[in-house]
Amino acid sequence: MLHLGLVRPQIRGNTDVYRRLINAVFVLTFLDTLGMGMISFVLNLLFGRASLGQLYIFALVPTISCTMAVSISVPLTSLIAIMAYKRGLNPDILVYPILSAVNDIVVTSCFIATSFLVLKGGSVLYLLGGGVLLLMLFSLFLALRNRKEEFFSQTLREGSLIVVFSSIFGSMNGLFLSRMMQGIQHSPGMVVLYPALTSTLGDIGSIIGSITTTSLALGYIRNFREEVRAGIGPILQVEAVAALMHVVFGAVAYLIVKPVSPGASLPFLMGVALVSNLSSFLVISAFALVVAFFSFRRGLNPDNVVIPIITSTSDTVATLSMFPAFSIVKLMGV
Repeated sequence: MLHLGLVRPQIRGNTDVYRRLINAVFVLTFLDTLGMGMISFVLNLLFGRASLGQLYIFALVPTISCTMAVSISVPLTSLIAIMAYKRGLNPDILVYPILSAVNDIVVTSCFIATSFLVLKGGSVLYLLGGGVLLLMLFSLFLALRNRKEEFFSQTLREGSLIVVFSSIFGSMNGLFLSRMMQGIQHSPGMVVLYPALTSTLGDIGSIIGSITTTSLALGYIRNFREEVRAGIGPILQVEAVAALMHVVFGAVAYLIVKPVSPGASLPFLMGVALVSNLSSFLVISAFALVVAFFSFRRGLNPDNVVIPIITSTSDTVATLSMFPAFSIVKLMGV
């Protein structure tokens, strides 16, 4: 939107489109986190990892924690995008990678705080329930006030469908991870390494997807063949840096856990990180090109579609890439 002039590089006195975007994001956060909680509850219930008595947890925790996180994240996102744009830097390359790392910390902190309050029980649950009710009323007010605005309605329509998709993949990733948890915990350093693997793969896909959607919007790319041709260079450039970063991630994870886990292996952690990267970056890069092109061709707003789909899918791809990474590194005798 900065590239297209729909948003000014300033917080105060910005465009109506920017204000509608903020309103849509708030409403979307409430609707989708509530939906996310219900989808997660049903899946966990089916797999025997939740009971009917825990429904309130799945309703309260995502809604409260994500609303808190978005209230912090939206100003940060705007400031970082505007600062990058004013300095002549490309927000498509900088904003998501920076925010993904920051948001991991923000969301985790809000999630822990909300979970702690829920576990306290008693009157706190009534307060949190009241908070959810107030959020619902405020979201309804914003929806009614902006219901005739096409941009607002489009963001809600597309965002809701995409986040349902993202929620399903996110819940599946959680189930995969829970099944792998025993193996991860028996490999010193993997618990430290895992968030870096998922976050960086999401960064790779989002950079490729964001660059592509901007090129499509500005008319630099006209068909899928041109998109693939134009995407090869950025993919290789991003991967060259990402591969080196994964080696560094393995080394950092080793240095963090070595004092408390003498059995930690530097070659093993570096090998798993690198093999995981090599087995997943092409998958997520190709997926980013496909999603960006077809969302644009169908008249969808790529900003509402590309990054949510890529980030949720990349978490699952990164998690599944750990299976071959473990096997390959062990076969190599590391």
